[in-house]
Amino acid sequence: MMDDVPPAGDIRSPLVGRASELDRLAGLVGVDADSSGATAVLLSGDAGVGKTRLLAELQDRAEQAGWRVLTGHCLDFGESALPYLPFSEAFGRLAAEEPTLASSLAASRPAIARLMPARRLLGDEQHAQGDRPERLDRADLFESVHAALQQLGGAAPLLLVVEDVHWADRSTREMLSFLFARNFTTPVSVVASYRSDDLHRRHPLRGAVAEWSRLGGVHRVDLTRLPDEAVRTLVQVLHGGPMPELALHRIVERAEGNAFFTEELVAAAADGGGPLPLELADLLLVRLDQLDDSSRLVVRAAAVSGRQVSHPLLQRVVDQPAMLDGALRTAVEHNILVPVGSDSYAFRHALLAEAVYDDLLPGERARLHAAYVEALSSGDIEGTAAELARHARAANDLPTAARASAEAGDEAFAVAAPDEAASHFERALELVLRSEVADVLHKQGHRLDPVELTAKAVKAATAAGNVLRAIALAQDQLDALPPDAPALSRAEVIQMLAGVAVQADSGPDVLALTSEALRLLPDAEPTPLRARILALHARATATRGRVDEATRWAEEALSIARRFRLADVESDASTTLARLEEQAGDSEQSRRTLEVAVAAARQAGVVGAELRGLINLGNIHYESGRLAEALQIYRAGWDRAREAGRPWAPYGLDSRVMAAQVAYVAGGWDLASELADPSAERAPEMANAYLTSVGLAVTAGRGDVSALD
Repeated sequence: MMDDVPPAGDIRSPLVGRASELDRLAGLVGVDADSSGATAVLLSGDAGVGKTRLLAELQDRAEQAGWRVLTGHCLDFGESALPYLPFSEAFGRLAAEEPTLASSLAASRPAIARLMPARRLLGDEQHAQGDRPERLDRADLFESVHAALQQLGGAAPLLLVVEDVHWADRSTREMLSFLFARNFTTPVSVVASYRSDDLHRRHPLRGAVAEWSRLGGVHRVDLTRLPDEAVRTLVQVLHGGPMPELALHRIVERAEGNAFFTEELVAAAADGGGPLPLELADLLLVRLDQLDDSSRLVVRAAAVSGRQVSHPLLQRVVDQPAMLDGALRTAVEHNILVPVGSDSYAFRHALLAEAVYDDLLPGERARLHAAYVEALSSGDIEGTAAELARHARAANDLPTAARASAEAGDEAFAVAAPDEAASHFERALELVLRSEVADVLHKQGHRLDPVELTAKAVKAATAAGNVLRAIALAQDQLDALPPDAPALSRAEVIQMLAGVAVQADSGPDVLALTSEALRLLPDAEPTPLRARILALHARATATRGRVDEATRWAEEALSIARRFRLADVESDASTTLARLEEQAGDSEQSRRTLEVAVAAARQAGVVGAELRGLINLGNIHYESGRLAEALQIYRAGWDRAREAGRPWAPYGLDSRVMAAQVAYVAGGWDLASELADPSAERAPEMANAYLTSVGLAVTAGRGDVSALD
C-alpha cells in the first residue's frame, strides 16, 4: 500500500521480507515482551517501501495481544493543515468504537473534547449559536492528551500510531515532542512514521527528528528496501501464476526493493506492460512539482540521460552555467538527485527518472537528445558509444546511431556482455538496411557491411544463449542475398547459418547447408573458409552415422586449420575426431584426444571450442558410469562459461544442465537443486525451461508435491 494512504478494510498486500523488522518493532513497543514501561519509535523509509503495511501488521499483533490501538494520519494540506489532525482522528475513532470511554475522558479532561472531530467541523452547534468558545490553553491541551493516553494505558496497554509525520503541522510536531519527552507511568507506546526521502535540508521535520533522536526513550527504525529475493517472492504472490523469468527479473530490477512499486509494476504487467502505471507516475512526479522552474529544467535534462549523468555532460546539455549549480543543489536537497562520486548525479530511484522522462513533451525530448548527441560527439565530454547510439536514435540522427550502435556492440562483446552486444549489432543492422541511412554513411566515408554486422550479431546472440534468434538472423541474411551474389559471399553466409544451426536441436538441415557451401567453393583450394565449412560438414556427417566419411572431412579440416593457424577450427575438428573414435569403440583414445583439444583451445582462448570439448569429455565419463569424474568436468565447463561471460551459450548451459542431472542421478539432490535453480539469474526462456525441468525432477524425486503446484 502507499505509505500515505491507510489500507482499505482488510484488503492488504502480502507482508513479504519484513519478518525481522516486524519482530524488532513489536519488541521495541513491548507487544512481544512483558513490558510495563513506555517506548517511542520513529519509523522511517522511502515512499512505498512498506511502512504502512508493516504498521498494519504491528497493530494486528498488538490487538491480538490485548492492546488498545489508536491511529491517526497526517495529511498533505500544505499551509491549510488542521492542527493536531492525527490526534483528532485517533480520539474520534475511540469515540466511535467506545463512546462511553471517550465521554469519560472528555469529562475528566475537557480539552480532549475540543479535539473530537465533531467539535472541529463547520456548523458545529456551539459556532452555530454564535458562542465564542474560550481560548484553549496550549499547556493544558498537551497535559490533557498525555493524561488521557496514560489513563487509557492504565486500563490496557496502549499503542498510538501517528503516520506520515512528514506532513505534520507545527502543532502536531510539538505535541509529539511533548509526548516523547514525558514519561508515562502506564504501558503506552507511540510510533510515528515518516518518509525519509521527503526530508530535504529545509524540511521542518528534519530538526524535530534530530531533537527526538537525542531523547533517551526514543528508538529509530529505518525500513530499507527489500532484498531482490523478497521482491521475487512478492511478485510471484501478487501475480498469482507463473510469470516468464525475464519479465519477473525486469520487475525486480525496476522496483529496486520498493513494495509499492512492485505492486504497481506487477499490475501493469498483468495489463500488458507499457509505460509506468498512472498512479505510480503521479506519486513519483509529485517531487518534481515541488521544484522551481530552473530545477525542473535541469532534472528533466538529467532524465534524458537515464539514471545517472555526469556534471560536465549535463552542463553542456543545459548550457546555462549560471543557474546550474543552484538548480542541482535544490534537486539534491529535495532528494530527487543524489551526488555520485566526484562529478556525477543519479536519480534516487530509477523509476523516478523514467517517470520524468515519460512526462516530457515530444519536442522537449527530441531537442534534449540532440543536445546530448552534440555534446558526446564533440570529443570534449567522456561518454560511451552506447550512450551516443541511444541519444542519436531518439534524436532521429540515424546515421550516427548506426555507427555508434556498431561500435557499442564491439565494446560490449569485448567485455563479455554478449546479450547487450547482440542488441547493439541488431540495431545497427536494422538502420544500415535503410537505403537513406546507407547513402548518408557512404557520403560520410563510413562503411558498415550488413553481412559483417549480421555475423557479429549471430555470434553475440549465440554467446548469449539466444540460438534460435541467431539462426533467424543468419537465415534472413541468406534470404536477402540477391540471386547474382558472388559464390564466395553466399558460401560465407551459409557457413554462418550452419555454424549456429549445428549447435541447436532444431533449425535448418546442417548437412544440406554445408554440402551446398562446399559446391560453391573452388575445388580443393585450401582456404580458411573451406576449413570452417569442412569442420561443420564433418560434424553433420557424423550425426548421420557415416563415421569413415566424417573422419575424412574432419582430418582435411584439421590439416587446413593447422596451415592457417585457425585455433578454433583445429579444436573443433579434433573434438569431432575424438567423438568419432568413441563411436568406433575406442573410448580411452577419444578421452585423450579430447583432453588435448580442450587444453589447446584453452591456451588459444577459444572459449566456444573449449566448452564443446569439455561437454564431450564429460559425456564420455558419464556414458562410462564414472559419475564423479563426469560431474567434475561438467561443473568445470559451467564455471568456464560463467567466467567467460557466456553462461547461457551452447555447451556452457549444457554443462550446467548435465551437472545437475548427474548430481541428481548420484543422489546429490541439494547440489542438483542448486544447479537447476535459475531464479537468481537473468536466464533466457529456453535456458530457464531446461533448468526448471531438471529442478522439477529433483522436486518429484524428493516427494515434495506441494512445490509442484
